[in-house]
Amino acid sequence: MKDHRIDTTTGQLVVNGEPYLIRGIELHNSTSSSAEYLQPLWERIADAGVNTVLAPVSWELVEPHEGQFDFTLVDAMLSGAREHRLKLVLLWFGSWKNGSSSYTPAWVKLNPSRFPLQTDETGTPLDNLSPFSAANREADATAFAAFMEHLARVDSHDKTVIMVQVENEVGLLGASRSHGADAAAAWEASVPAPLVDALRAGAFPHVRTPDTPSTPTWDSLTGDADRTAELFMAWHYAAHVQHVAAAGQERYDIPLFVNAWLDSIVPAEFRSEDAAFAGGQTPGVFPSGGPLPHVSAAWKLAAPSIAFLAPDVYFGDFEVPLKGYADTNTTLFVPEMRADSHGVSHSFLAIGKYGAIGVSPFGFDSLNDDDTLDLRRTYAQLAALEKDILTAQTQDRVRGFRVSDREEETLTLGPYEFVVKASTARSDGETVGYGLLLQSDEHTFIAAGHNFTVAPRTRGGQPVGLLQADELVIRNGALIPRRRLNGDETSAGTRIRIAGNPARIHGGFIFATQTLPGLVRFSLYYRAKSHEAVERIGRRSMAADRG
Repeated sequence: MKDHRIDTTTGQLVVNGEPYLIRGIELHNSTSSSAEYLQPLWERIADAGVNTVLAPVSWELVEPHEGQFDFTLVDAMLSGAREHRLKLVLLWFGSWKNGSSSYTPAWVKLNPSRFPLQTDETGTPLDNLSPFSAANREADATAFAAFMEHLARVDSHDKTVIMVQVENEVGLLGASRSHGADAAAAWEASVPAPLVDALRAGAFPHVRTPDTPSTPTWDSLTGDADRTAELFMAWHYAAHVQHVAAAGQERYDIPLFVNAWLDSIVPAEFRSEDAAFAGGQTPGVFPSGGPLPHVSAAWKLAAPSIAFLAPDVYFGDFEVPLKGYADTNTTLFVPEMRADSHGVSHSFLAIGKYGAIGVSPFGFDSLNDDDTLDLRRTYAQLAALEKDILTAQTQDRVRGFRVSDREEETLTLGPYEFVVKASTARSDGETVGYGLLLQSDEHTFIAAGHNFTVAPRTRGGQPVGLLQADELVIRNGALIPRRRLNGDETSAGTRIRIAGNPARIHGGFIFATQTLPGLVRFSLYYRAKSHEAVERIGRRSMAADRG
């Protein structure tokens, strides 16, 4: 059995034979282009509680001259990661990166007659290699295969690289579909039989096949024109990616995945030319043909070597893409997200509610220590709870959440319900609470996260009592009980309170939030139960406490 793989039953990532939770960061695009620039960052990354670094491998630097490969930078990343006991997920910036082809070598850029670009409907070339070109496909596959062969040669013992991303946010910007001669020929060709079956089964509700028994051509499909064009591009991008992925996987068989620029609404503050990195709701405004949930069936048919599709989530309702990708993939991973408190606050949600194998905020290397406080705090808790979380994910015993001061969420675990709210007795503007609840046994739970309260009750809504609540602290990566919590720290035994930022004066009172914990293990009992039942629950709780 492979050391690094995706468990097809649970969807979890397995590293060196054990389930693994990615506490990742992704470096800025150009950081890994210099070993000297990257060297001082390794220690800072490790000190933040990160266990996995996502870093680009650029085709233009790997193969500066056709057929001549240089993996010096790859080797430097392997060395730095090993020295600091980190794993790597390497990102192949080959034919496409963010809907363009800026990472191709000069010998590709300067020979468009051999390596054709795509064109829009006016015939204007776009900065995007054509996925319809065999020459483009073979050149990309040859370079990727050489890269993967190098990994097999230098990393098959240490196994530092645990996954590889093939391309980055593929798709066509500037048009919903390509209009070059090669694309026009493909548009008039027959739709591949597996995709016809999927169309007729209703996998793409906005695109319809003609009501005839014959195999349809792409240009005979009806329905939403933009969605038809997007599906056409999705199939051909996926076919190119499959060719590249299969060539690499033949050399070194570790999990491969692709990531997506989402079709979300762009907030006003991000609507500038310099911030064109995500969003848009029309194919061509977002990269048409990218691996989005509504075309995932096409991607899976055309690119079977790809283990899963992954969303890059920067803004909008975070839960929409999480649910979309969790529903259409066995495995969920967020390889890019904001690294500020807003982004990090969704980590527990992704892992605890949607079963993600991990998250990876983007651009850690440009943040100062104050900017990474939320990340470091979150990753310390995830590290201490990693084994518990991974087991609980497979047994439906964990719930993740993110709540604001204007909402509450009711979670169900075992025989109990938990009403979760953000802490609001604050004057510093902090209004979001986030974290997870993990069930240890029938009546014992762990709460982790930041700035929230949890009020337990039975599923029928009857009150329950806190049998005991213990603060947990992290020492040498392990959870150790410290204070027995009661009184103010449990609102007189009615709820669990998880700390936010340090105390503030509010309404004339000092709320002692500095005395609140960040991790709590607590046990519950039914107030209306018999004395015998209460005693039985108590014995279990005390046994868990000793364990």
